[in-house]
Amino acid sequence: MQDNETKIKWRQFIAGDNDSYSWLYNKYVQTLYQYSFRFTSNPELIKDCIQEVFTQLYKNRERLIVPDNIKVYLFVTIKNCVLRALYKESIYERSTMEQVPFLLEPTVEDEFINNEQYNNQQKKVKEILSILTPRQKEIIYYRFIQEMSMEEICILMDMNYQSAQNLIQRSLKKIRQNYSDTGLFLLLLYLSMK
Repeated sequence: MQDNETKIKWRQFIAGDNDSYSWLYNKYVQTLYQYSFRFTSNPELIKDCIQEVFTQLYKNRERLIVPDNIKVYLFVTIKNCVLRALYKESIYERSTMEQVPFLLEPTVEDEFINNEQYNNQQKKVKEILSILTPRQKEIIYYRFIQEMSMEEICILMDMNYQSAQNLIQRSLKKIRQNYSDTGLFLLLLYLSMK
């Protein structure tokens, strides 16, 4: 869901307003930082990519348009930047894009509740997620944590609508087959609390 204020600030930014640029940076920098950890655990690489994304936005602002969804646009941009940086470091070959890990587990910032029941549930969720491929984890993240529409997911993952639907269904089916509906319920409950 895109709020009006964000679109107004984006329009002002592309018209040359530096305060709007700062506002957009402050609104999205933490979200992009956390999202980037889904692809790499290197905080310096992530910071460099965020700087690169916002530098390129600033340099090219006069040629930008207002995207349908600014958050999705920035997610695509930062994802591409991080993957390019990983390729440059020769961590991944371009031909193995499907194998780039998508880390869908709680980060240190997420682990503020430290009781026995929570820890047991967290272990079960990690176990459930471990059976999914990186792409399955990624689509589950977008759909259930970021609460993105199927259209937004298709843009972000560069997939057609039917393929995205099929991937979600295969992911949920795989969880059900291995962990019954209780495992699926536990996973979705955990993800809904994020």
